[in-house]
Parts: sequence; structure tokens; C-alpha cells
Amino acid sequence: MDLRSKASFSVVEFVSIIGTVAILLSITFPISHRIIERSQRAQGAQNLRVIALAHANFIHDFGRPVNYRDLAKMKNPAATRSDGPHDVNLLAAVFAKYGYIKNISVWAWDFDHLVRQYRSNQGMLPVRIYDASNDKIDPEFAGRQSAGSFPLSVACCVIQCLNYDYTQLLNSQFPVACSRGLYSDGKWRKKFDGDVGGIWGNHGGLIAFFDGHVEWYQDIQGMFHRYGTAISTTILCELLPNAHSSIDQQSPYADSCFLNWQGNGAYGHLH
Repeated sequence: MDLRSKASFSVVEFVSIIGTVAILLSITFPISHRIIERSQRAQGAQNLRVIALAHANFIHDFGRPVNYRDLAKMKNPAATRSDGPHDVNLLAAVFAKYGYIKNISVWAWDFDHLVRQYRSNQGMLPVRIYDASNDKIDPEFAGRQSAGSFPLSVACCVIQCLNYDYTQLLNSQFPVACSRGLYSDGKWRKKFDGDVGGIWGNHGGLIAFFDGHVEWYQDIQGMFHRYGTAISTTILCELLPNAHSSIDQQSPYADSCFLNWQGNGAYGHLH
């Protein structure tokens, strides 16, 4: 009896095993990918809830939301106007100044490809958001002039409206923040036309509301209406109470909007 022939695999058996393993991988990989994405969505949703709570706390403490002058003072504490451009990094610095959010990971999600790329290039993330000694945004968090601002994973609202009771926002379903990459056509996209794209590409994204709940949307086409009308819109800022302000009439930063990072979105379109 040839024991070696019984102890060894034939070519057919070996190919069969390889084929079986390939089939199992093709089944398990999409499942594991979905599990990872669900975990990321849950983490992103929790971060957006923290941001929504910070907005609510600011309104409770000051009787109004963060405005453009608050943002301008993060660049120049002596600023008396609200001139931009502004980005969401400045909003994060305002919240850090008043102790609402000091953790950078709330704004820069570790599974965000831009944040991973920044860490890879720089070796580490910025240590702080707000520089208390100079009463302004930390230079590293603001970003180097040549490289633009430090990449954040979210876009957030700034609301300016005359004669409006801002406490009404706290129990409403006005949008307050969303995951980065929502375009004016109501879709989150992959990297597109030189832009950075959404965190989950074109799969969709998260939107947080002032009442504290967060929802996942594949897109927002046909989902929302302009504030006070029955007109459908895919631009989130148009859901907000929005009126021209008599303050800083020479400044374009007088309306409600959503701010992205690097100043995108200042006029209401998310890029």
C-alpha cells in the first residue's frame, strides 16, 4: 500500500478547496463591509447628536445661535464685522471656547478618508481646537494657509434671522448638521470634479436635527420643503428660517446657511 498517495491531496481536491474558500470570501466580505459601515454610521450619528446638543446649549446660554460675528472673532478676536469666508472649523472653535465640545474626534471622524490621509501625512491630528491664550482658533486646527483648513467630517448650520424666537429651534426638526459631501442636488457623492466627496461615497449620509434625532438618507430628493412653503428643495439651508439681516448690510454673510470645511457652503450649497 502506498501511504503517501493517501496522505496527499490531488490537484482536483486542491482546486476544489480553493474554490470553496473563494466562494466563502465572496459571501462574507460584503457582510463584513455592511457591519463595518453600520458601526461607522452609529458612531457618526452619536457625534452629530453631540454637535446638536452644543447648538442647543449655546442657544440656552446666549438666547441665539452662533452667528457670523462669532466665527469672525475666532480668526481675529478684535473683529467687529462678520466678514468671511467662514468654515465649520471656526464653529468648532466657538463651541470649544465655551466648553461645549473639546474633543476633536467629534468633528474629525477616524474612519473618514480625509482624516486618515491627514494623519498619514502629518503623523498626528491637531491637539486642540481653541487656543485660549490668544482667544482664537488653534492654528493647526484652522489649517495651514497653503493646505487649507484641517479636514472635518461634518457640515453645520449658522442661523441668522430677524425677529425670530430661536428657542423654537430646540424642539423642531430643523436640520443642524450633516455628514460631509452633500451636494446641492440632494445627493452625497464620491470624489467629484476635484472635490473631496462624502464619507460613505454615494451610499448616502447622516443628518442631525435640532430636536436631537439623527437619520440616514441615501439622498434627500423630494424629502424636504423650503421653510414656510410647500416648495421642494434639496438644499438644507432652505429648510431654515432665513431672512436678510439689517446687521452688516455690506457683508454677504447675513443669511442662514450650512458651512462645510474650507469655506464651502457659505451661500447655502454644500459641496
